[in-house]
Amino acid sequence: MAKKEDEIRKAKEAKEAPPEVKPLTLMFFFASDNNLSPSMLYQLKSIKGARPQPDTNVVVHFDPHERGIPSLYFEINKTQNEKAENSSDYKDQIIRNLACDEVVPEPTPSSKAGKPRRSRGYDGDDARRALINFLEFCRKKYPARQYMLFLVGHGLVVGRDAFLPDDNPDSSIGLGVLKTILDDFNKAIRGTGELEVVGMHSCSMSAVEVAYELKGQAKYMMASEGLSFVGAWPYRKMLDTIFDAVEAARGKVRIPELVTQLQEFCVQNSADYIFAGYSSDLCLCSLDPERVTALTTPIQELVKAMVAGLKDRRGLEIIQLAHLESQSYFQEAYTDLYDFCLCLYQKCGDTEDEVLLPMQNACKKVIEVLTPGSNGPIIQADYFGPDCAHSYGLSIYFPWIRPLEDANEHVIRNYKKYDFVTELRGTSWLNFLETYFKATLRGPRQFGLDPNAGYDQEAALKFARERFEKIGFRGGPSQYTSALLTGKVNPSDAGGFWSPSSIKNYDREFSMSNAALKMFAPEEPKGETKMDDQKVA
Repeated sequence: MAKKEDEIRKAKEAKEAPPEVKPLTLMFFFASDNNLSPSMLYQLKSIKGARPQPDTNVVVHFDPHERGIPSLYFEINKTQNEKAENSSDYKDQIIRNLACDEVVPEPTPSSKAGKPRRSRGYDGDDARRALINFLEFCRKKYPARQYMLFLVGHGLVVGRDAFLPDDNPDSSIGLGVLKTILDDFNKAIRGTGELEVVGMHSCSMSAVEVAYELKGQAKYMMASEGLSFVGAWPYRKMLDTIFDAVEAARGKVRIPELVTQLQEFCVQNSADYIFAGYSSDLCLCSLDPERVTALTTPIQELVKAMVAGLKDRRGLEIIQLAHLESQSYFQEAYTDLYDFCLCLYQKCGDTEDEVLLPMQNACKKVIEVLTPGSNGPIIQADYFGPDCAHSYGLSIYFPWIRPLEDANEHVIRNYKKYDFVTELRGTSWLNFLETYFKATLRGPRQFGLDPNAGYDQEAALKFARERFEKIGFRGGPSQYTSALLTGKVNPSDAGGFWSPSSIKNYDREFSMSNAALKMFAPEEPKGETKMDDQKVA
């Protein structure tokens, strides 16, 4: 009896005792409540396959795609430490299942009426709340002097604000929201720990806008400008390397050397995707505020020079040609900033022109800051495959036409709120984009009404415009298969996967040919109708 009471007392004391502060906590947030779920489970097993390391917490969030199955937390390193006394034992072990690694957090308040809800068996947190809860759980239960966060899921955040989407409920994390979440986490660990690295294992996250928004939230960011594949990052090798660094450290882990190794491992492991016909890139970027904002003045000067250049016919043509030639991603919505400046610089040529020379000088300054080894943000940037051959590290939002917005997508409205815009004020990249959209807009087709039409064309025009202008002629080409508009596909009767080009900046005034306009005539035509095309002004 006394023995049982002693065991109960010890268990109670262990539960009440504050958790041990370890040198490092690795946090893996798998945003897997979507079509990536099976691939992410493989990577979760890769993490479990790493050797045990007693001084490192390894915590994983995994949200299965199947409806009704709850989000799960795993402490991967826990059971391995119990199984193996030394690091060599793990090599001959089969990677066991995850059942013994699950940890169940304390119940958290529900968003409804403040009632507590179960932390297990619930599948209702949106993407934002899921990340907040996970980071809070890691901070309280697995405190450390250093933290590394890996965010794995769908990307494409800039403008669309669709990072780490969750299918149940349908939600995602915007760039400003991500900044707030990381800022709150940093405030909570201030004085006791530091967030060293944010690894964004997602598509299209290595962007100037992201670097500005997250500057100071971690020391380093690792991400891709274009495609990123779930199986590309070798998590087992990465963890073994991190564990080596923890064991070799006297005090804090030397992050600069470690994160450089991790980036190189990911690039080397990803290169074999060439055999499947894929290309990708990966950039290691400093989030030190001084290094990020080293781009501010060069970009402001570039904006000023290009806005002036758009007023000059030759300047406008050169900017368009450089845009056309430079490295782009995701339906031409993003462009590598370094490569665009390089193309623009070269196209200006050997010049003393008062319009071209300022653009050329501004491009040179941007290139200098984006060169690894400078005082700018890029530490190292690599690529494989022809589709990313001109990737230098950071993209910038640069569509050919002003994005069309609806009830679900507010690209420009989102973009206006980014630090990259607000901090550059009147000479921000958005100022250039707005000018560019107007300067490159192709005017409407110029045709007059046909005096021999035989019916009241003006009445037909008025009738058609009133009923269809806002519905059918302002929307533009929005239905096509692409990663840019996930879930939107061609109409079933379109006869294939053709889509209008995204690089044509055409006027979208209500327009149709004479033959089509006849369908809206208020009375039957009285004579021969000339079948010329016309512009409906």
